Amino acid sequence: MNSKVQSLRDFLASADRIALVEVAGTKGSTPREKGAFMLVSRAAIFGTIGGGQLEYMAIDKARQMLFSPLEGEMSAKPTEGVLSEGTAR
Repeated sequence: MNSKVQSLRDFLASADRIALVEVAGTKGSTPREKGAFMLVSRAAIFGTIGGGQLEYMAIDKARQMLFSPLEGEMSAKPTEGVLSEGTAR
């Protein structure tokens, strides 16, 4: 079996609740393109939306929202510790 598929199965089996974090759109320079996604549980993540500060903030927000779903938009500037400046939704 493909190791990515097995990793996803293991992730899903170990999580009671999962938040989907997806880049719905971009403006300016962002680490990943529209459609990039990751799954976030209380204890683990599967996938990536580009790493760095944007991803760290998204993981934190996703974990806060595991029991109260909400759509949001985030942006960051180089002064906030990111290499690219843009908005992800």
